[in-house]
Amino acid sequence: MVDARHNPYSPGAGLRPAALTGRDTEIEAFAVILYRARDSRPAPGMILHGLRGVGKTVLLNELANNARKDGWVVANVEADLHSTRTPFRLQ
Repeated sequence: MVDARHNPYSPGAGLRPAALTGRDTEIEAFAVILYRARDSRPAPGMILHGLRGVGKTVLLNELANNARKDGWVVANVEADLHSTRTPFRLQ
């Protein structure tokens, strides 16, 4: 068992942990998508899914940052049928 003082997992909605481990496959797959898109070549999309608290938002934020570094414009879009807020904003 990992000592709680040294465990890199620290739950918090969208907060990046000290170490983003175990996501290399997804990060590389997204890098391929960006590369192929820049060449106007098709690439399969990605769907990130998992239980609450497993790091989906953290991974999305990491992928968005990687896209920005590569010169892409990133938009955050949320689907919320019961809200009056504006669901679209550029970041």
